[in-house]
Amino acid sequence: MNIALQTHLYWKFIHRLVVHERFRVFERSKDKKQIWLEKETEKGTVMVRIARVEYDWFNLLEKDQLEAEKAAPAIKKALGTRKVHFYNVYITSYPPVDMDAPFKAVLQSKVFEQSFLLSNDGQRGIADSPDGVLEAVLNKKADWIEEPSPWNAGEPEEELKARTRIYREEVERQQEEIDNKERSLFFYGKPLLTYALLASIFVMFFLLEQSGGSMNMAVLIEYGAKYNPAIMDGEWWRLLTAAFLHIGFLHLFMNSLALFYLGGAVERIFGTTRFLFIYAAAAVVGSLASFSFNEQVSAGASGAIFGCFGALLYFGWMHKKLFFRTMGFNVLVILAINLVFGFVVPAIDNGAHIGGLIGGFLAAGAVHLPKSGRRKTQLPLLIGTAALTFGLYWFGMNNENKAGSAAMDQQMARDLAEEGEYEEARDLLLNTLENSETEDAQTLFLLGYTESYLENYEEAGRYFEQTIEMEPEFAEAYYNLALTYIELAMPDEAEEALSEAKRTAGDRPSGEELDFGLVEERLKEIS
Repeated sequence: MNIALQTHLYWKFIHRLVVHERFRVFERSKDKKQIWLEKETEKGTVMVRIARVEYDWFNLLEKDQLEAEKAAPAIKKALGTRKVHFYNVYITSYPPVDMDAPFKAVLQSKVFEQSFLLSNDGQRGIADSPDGVLEAVLNKKADWIEEPSPWNAGEPEEELKARTRIYREEVERQQEEIDNKERSLFFYGKPLLTYALLASIFVMFFLLEQSGGSMNMAVLIEYGAKYNPAIMDGEWWRLLTAAFLHIGFLHLFMNSLALFYLGGAVERIFGTTRFLFIYAAAAVVGSLASFSFNEQVSAGASGAIFGCFGALLYFGWMHKKLFFRTMGFNVLVILAINLVFGFVVPAIDNGAHIGGLIGGFLAAGAVHLPKSGRRKTQLPLLIGTAALTFGLYWFGMNNENKAGSAAMDQQMARDLAEEGEYEEARDLLLNTLENSETEDAQTLFLLGYTESYLENYEEAGRYFEQTIEMEPEFAEAYYNLALTYIELAMPDEAEEALSEAKRTAGDRPSGEELDFGLVEERLKEIS
């Protein structure tokens, strides 16, 4: 068999699998002498390697197959499956000169279920028949089509080349149609809403910074952060507005970067209208999950961004092979890292992340992919999204064992106090104290501080005394206790507290903030 005949058989075999059996080209070498074809069948994923070779010796075929076997793990990873049926087909002019037995009997493999040799071997009985190869690969009765003989030995070379060219062009044309169809799945829409969302969160960050700082809890609450007491009082809109606020520049930068890439990808796949529903649903469900399980004030687009992860997972559910062949592995790795990071770092609101992830997946299923027709699962998934939303809201309204952060509440109380909102600061601290398993000196101190500004001096004194019992070296507690005793007209106790404040303050920087002269002057006034 000459080169023209070998090339003809190579493309004819590929043409049969691609055009007639709907295999797709998975990968091919630059010289087009090797090609991998794949198809999802009833028995699983079938991967066929077809190679044009000219080896005089059998050991060269063995080496070639061993090299081809190394590609199997990467192929399985790209397809997102461990079970792949591999077949290896060699097309050569003549069998190796040192072969004297049927090819399938002498070339074994741990990866390829079967290896075949298509060659013009005369009467030696070494090569396989095309019909037999097709039947093994397709797992069904298959006849070689068109010409009576696969070798076409009597056909003029020019006609053979012309037929080969037709086969190759039809294969390339069909593969181009498949590629264009798959590519269109990723570019249905334009990321217009993504850019609008990015602009809005930057505008809101600027407003926060101008109003007292994006890390000021009082400012965050004023602008619509997730704040449980306010939500329970009917301010449900915070479930959505929290997604437009960010705490500090790093938080803003990380979420903006994630939204730019993930949001852009989801909007291109689903289109702007569907993306709006997915993003809003994920943001609300994420905030509701946080509301249900966490007392902390929270803000950020993380829940909605995790909803984008959920939407991509839905896309992967619908197009598993395409998903893993393109972005699937990277998406899963990044998602896993973020979830683990959320469990490890206490300050991260992982409830919002997981809620957003689930909400995004359900919402994506409810609207489904564009140009894909309606699915029976859309209505159940829409109902599931609604049920999850109302279920989390009900649970949040009734769950009295939400996780809290004393440090976060203390900072928020300080911010409220700086804004003059002493009653709100006191209520927040009382709630923190009530939900804490153990009393915290800082919380007690801040309660004393707020009560003193509210002129509840007896309550303030009691909290300062409790603070000192827990931390006997707390200079600020002694200092404020001295001022409280002065207000209660208790000069002896005030003088003793002042003496302890001076002793515990020592040379510490915090001692420089305590105006002992002021306390001494006020003591003289009541003595």
